[in-house]
Amino acid sequence: MRREYFLAESLDDIDNAASVLHEKLHIKESNIHVLGRDRKGIKQHHLHEGSIFEKSDLAHGAKHGFLLGAVLGITACAGLSMGMPFWQETELIKQSILVMTFFGSLVLGCLVGTFCGLLQVNNKICRFKQDLAMGKLLMFVDSNELEPIKQTLQSQPQIEKGNCVVFLFDEYKN
Repeated sequence: MRREYFLAESLDDIDNAASVLHEKLHIKESNIHVLGRDRKGIKQHHLHEGSIFEKSDLAHGAKHGFLLGAVLGITACAGLSMGMPFWQETELIKQSILVMTFFGSLVLGCLVGTFCGLLQVNNKICRFKQDLAMGKLLMFVDSNELEPIKQTLQSQPQIEKGNCVVFLFDEYKN
């Protein structure tokens, strides 16, 4: 699925646009999400708020943490295999210690990366950070084909903003 981002000034505009997309294009309500400062208003309009995965860089941070953990695990295993005092033990114990060291580093790296990603704004919505701070709302629509969505909202004045199209929904009439 692809995702398209739209900015609007008010929740009523987003609500109207979401109902048009739902009625005309049969886009499921679960494929339309809204981000904004007014979380209570989003719930009152029965719109779906963006999840923690859509707001933060959780997955991106986990990937970076996984790579960091792998590097730390390999380094720790190399250091252990160079000569630690317990190498007189049996082969099974040596292998168990190396495996636990590697996977422990991997898990620790994933956790640290995930928590760091949780603290950062999603890199895909970061370009809208200033607009969101000014009180605008961001609606994103997930669909396999985004062309019908653009055609349905074609009568809207468009503003190019990076590689996303911004529609001002308050001028849309049936």
